[in-house]
Amino acid sequence: MFNIALVDISADLGIPVSSAQWVVSIYLLVISVLLPVMGRLGDIRSRRRVHNAGLFTFALGALGCALAGNAAMLLFFRVIQGIGASMYQATNMALIVSVFPQEQRGRALGLMSTFVAAGSMAGPGLGGFLIQWFAWESNFWLLAAIAAVVAVLAQRWIPRDTEVSGGRLDLGAALWFAVCLSTLMVAVDLGGRTSFASLPVLLLFAASAATAAAYAAKQRHARRGGGAAASAAAGGLLFAGRYVAIGIVITVVTYMAAFAAQLALPAVLRMAGAEPAWVGLIMIGYPLALVVTAPLGGSLADRKGPLGILAAGLTLMSVTLLALGLAAPALGAAGIALPVVLLGCAMGMITSPNTSIVMGMAPKEQLGMVSSVLALFRNIGMMFGTAAGGLVIGGESAGRGGSYAAVFLVCAACVGLACLWLLQTFRGSGRKRLRESAR
Repeated sequence: MFNIALVDISADLGIPVSSAQWVVSIYLLVISVLLPVMGRLGDIRSRRRVHNAGLFTFALGALGCALAGNAAMLLFFRVIQGIGASMYQATNMALIVSVFPQEQRGRALGLMSTFVAAGSMAGPGLGGFLIQWFAWESNFWLLAAIAAVVAVLAQRWIPRDTEVSGGRLDLGAALWFAVCLSTLMVAVDLGGRTSFASLPVLLLFAASAATAAAYAAKQRHARRGGGAAASAAAGGLLFAGRYVAIGIVITVVTYMAAFAAQLALPAVLRMAGAEPAWVGLIMIGYPLALVVTAPLGGSLADRKGPLGILAAGLTLMSVTLLALGLAAPALGAAGIALPVVLLGCAMGMITSPNTSIVMGMAPKEQLGMVSSVLALFRNIGMMFGTAAGGLVIGGESAGRGGSYAAVFLVCAACVGLACLWLLQTFRGSGRKRLRESAR
């Protein structure tokens, strides 16, 4: 909804479009920072309680955004929204995974992706029409109302937790993680506005790298001191080797690429003079295609195995991004509709098989944690995609059309390399292990 609203928010609040981009960025940053904390909190206290409280918090944040009179208040309440979203995103997949048996995993995850896509599908269309006939604040009013209703229904229907793990939160590790992500995000945003070779940007990148190294060292120390259980209790992210690592990388790069396109294309079309309702109809092609292909991809992965459909989806996404980078400026508003649909098809072929691989290769005792990790890296990918889309918006605003092609070509290369790494990882013994995990 707010990818389309950025131009209107910028004009109404008197801030540059590149600054209005933080309406999206700060929300994703807060979610990414808090997901490990909220996932652990759900294990300690109650996933249902954290999940449902998150829905109420999200509704409160949306209400505050609708009433915000300036950019500072808007960003403050977007932080509140992000806190609420992190609470239910960290726990919803674990709640669903606990219900479905292993032989129905692909279908369940495909159905999940369908409803995620349905929300994405409603967003551009509703956002465009509400902005066309009302104002951008009406988007927040709608979100507040829907979230409040869903929170009441969740409180009534979601069953109570039967098990909690106990333990404690390691807020120190969460703080290191927050500093690492925040400095990285600000560095990318500031580099897009000025220069990536400037001293402030280089210092921010260095601070992010230093905190990441400190965080990794802390987790290594926790593992040596008390084993895997102690590391998990400290909030560490434990993976089952390279097989899960490739799934995490695919999650990051595909969501980065898709979200960069979803942010950049509407803003570029709006700056070119297209009406918001028309832009909304064009962008609705992405989630509409995802709705159709995600359950089909999940079912096919259950029957034939996830590797082939995942590799095909990555290839389609890479080729589509390459076409957008080379030809999109000449396509016009109507011509962009086809690659938008193809991106949705590719994402539908990727999400369910990739999640199935990660969950299948992860240790059984870490399924809940790995599900929250997937949500975390999905949001990190969106966060990087927002930054990449912001580079396109900033370049178009300043008359630097080359940034458009550069961002999409880099995204195409990242997805293509992830596909090659996937095929290399699951050769021979890796393919045999994947088949065994699906039994």
